[in-house]
Amino acid sequence: MPNLQDFQMASSAKWKRIQSWGRVPLLWILVTPILTLPLSALLLFTLGGEHRAEALDLPAGELCRFEGHIAQTCFFYFEVWRTWLLLALPGLFNLVVIFWLFHSNGYVRVAAGIALTLGLVRSLVVPFAAIGISHFSLITDGGMYFQVELVATGISNDISSPSEERAIRQLLTAAWIGGAVAWAATIVVWQLYEPLMARYWRNLHPPGGPRAEALARWHGFFGQR
Repeated sequence: MPNLQDFQMASSAKWKRIQSWGRVPLLWILVTPILTLPLSALLLFTLGGEHRAEALDLPAGELCRFEGHIAQTCFFYFEVWRTWLLLALPGLFNLVVIFWLFHSNGYVRVAAGIALTLGLVRSLVVPFAAIGISHFSLITDGGMYFQVELVATGISNDISSPSEERAIRQLLTAAWIGGAVAWAATIVVWQLYEPLMARYWRNLHPPGGPRAEALARWHGFFGQR
């Protein structure tokens, strides 16, 4: 026969599952990078082509010779708004949380609103800002372009110039680093959502009915999760 302690443990586990359903919108934007990262790479490699320096009347690169070696600096130019669009488009997956805004439960709707805000910031702002604060130059001569500077070294007459694909990888790396920071912030929000709601918004309950009593002290909720 199950004892009282087993029943309490089962009830506690069930309650945690119910609470987690209330945070499903936040959970959704935590897993969307599985889709958005490869799609952003695919779009940028296929549609984010470089603009030739000659056509833009901008410097294509420079050579430096020293002690029988040669260093070649090449400049690659990528249109700012096209790059932003191609990196933002995969973020449409984050907009799925809009459907939870029409949920009958207010607790879930609040989670959906927070998730939507985080998803929009991660899709529209973070990749662009991450590239903007990286080592890339912003060229505004005849348009707006990110200038990616790559250097190749070797022996004179035997050097391979950096490729456009390598320049695109530099852009993607910067965008993904910014996305990783935003994703970590999303984890924090996901973990804090239920404790904050339990403490400050007691009139909204997770799916399944009223929650347990709010934790008496702020520092105690981490240990009880």
